[in-house]
Amino acid sequence: MRIHPNLARRSAVFAAAAFVACISPLVLQAAETPAAPVTSSGAIPDFSSNRVMWSLLGGTNWRKVPGDNGPGPIVGTNKYRPDIVDPVAVTDNPLLQPWAKKIMDDSNQKVIAGHIPFNSPGRCYPGGVPGVLLFPGEPMEILQTPKEVWLLWKRDSQIRRVFLDVPHSKNPGYSWYGESVGHYENGDTLVVDTIGLDDKGPIDHFRTPHTKQLHVIERFKLTNGGKGFDVLVHIEDPGTFTAPWNALVRFERGNTVRTDHWEEDICAEAGDGLIPNPDLVPLPHATKRDF
Repeated sequence: MRIHPNLARRSAVFAAAAFVACISPLVLQAAETPAAPVTSSGAIPDFSSNRVMWSLLGGTNWRKVPGDNGPGPIVGTNKYRPDIVDPVAVTDNPLLQPWAKKIMDDSNQKVIAGHIPFNSPGRCYPGGVPGVLLFPGEPMEILQTPKEVWLLWKRDSQIRRVFLDVPHSKNPGYSWYGESVGHYENGDTLVVDTIGLDDKGPIDHFRTPHTKQLHVIERFKLTNGGKGFDVLVHIEDPGTFTAPWNALVRFERGNTVRTDHWEEDICAEAGDGLIPNPDLVPLPHATKRDF
């Protein structure tokens, strides 16, 4: 029997991921951290999508949650289109602290003047939390093991690791993806709680800033008989926002040849893009060899 090359590569990726996932919680969990109560309901929802990757549905901006009376996510305006292609944010949202509004107003003025704004996927930066959920164009896959859930994006093989049924570390430090712990609920939902997020990456394509106080809770819920899932995102950051707020993003099973297999997809292999532009944020570069 001949094994298709894509299937062979895909199997190797997930075999390696599953092996690492089984041993890595021992590294994360501090010895003095008490054991967490098991919060799973027993029924585990299947986010494998029948081995077809998930695609972002309906644009790259946060949706307002139906029935939510809060301020909702930052939105954009089409006032300056078609002359200005890049998104211009509406900054009169009462959600924004004055310093955050000023940063976004300054960014808007640069965009309106014709400058190219920072865009994390466009400049090969990590997506961050929860911004990686808005990564356009590239599908994602969800790998589930008894102790971890991995959210995998083809773009640069970006990986988020969610440690199941354990508490947060006492001092997780700060990073682009922070520390995510989670549990299952009701047989159809994965709840993910993330802290330890640094203040480098914006949380949307409007370049909305945040501080290290950012706390994100995501609820991944299967929909349409498992053919899709919604992510209800709850964001708290008293250093940036005047109140907590909620947003929604949706995924569906991919239906193109780009979503039926895992393949290497490198964003920044060398140089600084095909057309270097001093107005752009430089692509990330390693300062030393990994080995």
